[in-house]
Amino acid sequence: MKKKIAIIVIIVAIALLVVILVKNNNKVVQINIEDLATKILQSGAFEDELVKIDSEMIMNDYNFTTDEIAEFVSYQGSGATSEELVILKAKDKSYLNSIKEKIDARIQERKEAFGSYLPEEVGKIDNNILKIEDNYVIFCVSNDSDKVNEVINTYLK
Repeated sequence: MKKKIAIIVIIVAIALLVVILVKNNNKVVQINIEDLATKILQSGAFEDELVKIDSEMIMNDYNFTTDEIAEFVSYQGSGATSEELVILKAKDKSYLNSIKEKIDARIQERKEAFGSYLPEEVGKIDNNILKIEDNYVIFCVSNDSDKVNEVINTYLK
C-alpha cells in the first residue's frame, strides 16, 4: 500500500512539474516599447543625444514594410556617432527573420559608412545589441552595450 501511495505522489509531482514548465514556456511577452526606450535612453549608455525618428525615415532606413511592423519606436544620433535605438513589435513571428535580415543589412551599411570617416564608431556597431523576445525586436548601438543589456534584462524580468 505504501508503494502505491509513493508512486501516486511521484506521478502527481511529475505532472505538476510538467504543468509549471509548460506555463513558463508559453509566457507571452508584453513590452511597452515607449517605456523601454525611455529607460534605455536614460541609462547613460549613449555618448550622443538621440532624437526620435519619424515613421517614414525608419521605414526607409531599414526597408521595413507596414505588413511586417505592428508598432515601433526609433531614435538616432546626430550623425557624429553611430548610436541608434530601435524597438519594434512584429505583426507576426513569421516576419522576424525578414526583420532580422533587414537589421543585419543596416548594420553592414552603417559599418561601411562609418568605416571611411569615423572608424572608431565601427567598434560600437560591432558591439550592437540585437534581442528578439516573442514578437519584439530590440536593436541598439550605444557607447555602453552592458548598460543597455542590463536595462533590457531588468525590464524583461
